Amino acid sequence: MSDAKHYSFRIQKFTPETMPFGRLVDYYAELKKMLGVSDNLHLTDIFESSHGNRFRVDFNHETELQKRIAELNEGTAPKTATKAQDNLNAMLKADATSADFVDSMGQNVIVFPGKGLDAQSSIRIRDAATFVGELYHIAGTKDDAKIRLTTEAYGVVFCTTTRDIAKALRDFLFEDIKVSGRGTWTRDGSGAWDIDDFAITDFTPVKKESLRQSIDRIRSAGVAWPDDALGIIRDIEEKGAMSG
Repeated sequence: MSDAKHYSFRIQKFTPETMPFGRLVDYYAELKKMLGVSDNLHLTDIFESSHGNRFRVDFNHETELQKRIAELNEGTAPKTATKAQDNLNAMLKADATSADFVDSMGQNVIVFPGKGLDAQSSIRIRDAATFVGELYHIAGTKDDAKIRLTTEAYGVVFCTTTRDIAKALRDFLFEDIKVSGRGTWTRDGSGAWDIDDFAITDFTPVKKESLRQSIDRIRSAGVAWPDDALGIIRDIEEKGAMSG
């Protein structure tokens, strides 16, 4: 496998002799979720560099791994991957250490500050909000109901609501809805926001439609558009600017 590329995950402070096996497995589990190419990544060596773990990635999956690394550094990786990255940093912080992920050229392509994370950089607030997600879970208790929504912006959001609202939501299972309510929002050191809990007070169904369907709906509204609508808008803006 001369074409294969190697990467090393190096955990400071620990050595192969002092790293507890159970803790190492925990690190591997989060690393697997973060990188997303675990079926094509192979552990080839454990070496002395604090605790160094060398992995070989299959040649035809090198581009996929590089793309994931770029997404992690840009903050655009899938929610599962960014959550795993956060978990790794939390574990390193708990172990009072740090780590890095180094490519075959010796460049540190993913930094894990771990113990260097500034605890004060995390901000928690409770505030009202509205967001859209797909409803995929409803479970009732004697006092309230547990709701789960999957969203593009925040991943899975765990919510609570009243039993009456939960009954109304049953008709929209596995459909997109817009919910309103109050939740606890957390911002980490990178500036990303996450929702720890959310209490739904109202909701509205969201109808998905294609671009063609949207255009057809607008046309069917029967609006008498002028021949040069954009020109009229420009004239209005210019007159407004002159009068100012």
